[in-house]
Amino acid sequence: MDQSRFENLIEGMFGVAIVLAILLIFYLIFYIACQWKLFKKTGKHGWEAIIPFYNTWVLIEISGLNWWYFLLAISPNICNIIGFDNLKIVTNIISIAVNFFIFYNLAKKMHKEPIGIAIAGALVSGIMIPIMALSKNYQYDSSIAVSPNGPIGNNEQNTNQEQDTKYCLGCGQKLDPNTKFCQNCGRKV
Repeated sequence: MDQSRFENLIEGMFGVAIVLAILLIFYLIFYIACQWKLFKKTGKHGWEAIIPFYNTWVLIEISGLNWWYFLLAISPNICNIIGFDNLKIVTNIISIAVNFFIFYNLAKKMHKEPIGIAIAGALVSGIMIPIMALSKNYQYDSSIAVSPNGPIGNNEQNTNQEQDTKYCLGCGQKLDPNTKFCQNCGRKV
């Protein structure tokens, strides 16, 4: 009798593991598709989203950060390869900070409040990437100048330009100065 209970428990655990593995695979496919869409939305090629490490490079490039943030972003991977296990916590904190900077600049380029999006992006980028990719409220504007150091640094020239420019509240499209309706979605300004 105990043998059959043990076998049932093992079979149940195996079934749960298979279901979780299938869900994880579906989520990874969904995440890659969303990252592909986000890259296309920002003017990059979608295929750049599927190459490990290179997709991080492109994301840093899209956000307008300095190139060396890429090294900081992949520092946990570098430490794992080299075998510096005692630096794992520090490099993970650095990687989270880099994610904060990436999403801070991306939010500014998408005309959104950067602090909240940066915090969410740093903590749950697996949720923020699909939101930015799939939502029509997030429209990328490459003409927005951002600091190459994220929230660290002042960008005075951008502040005056942003105050004079109007954007559609429905789709985020940049509007002509005297327009009454959005050219993209038709919403009244």
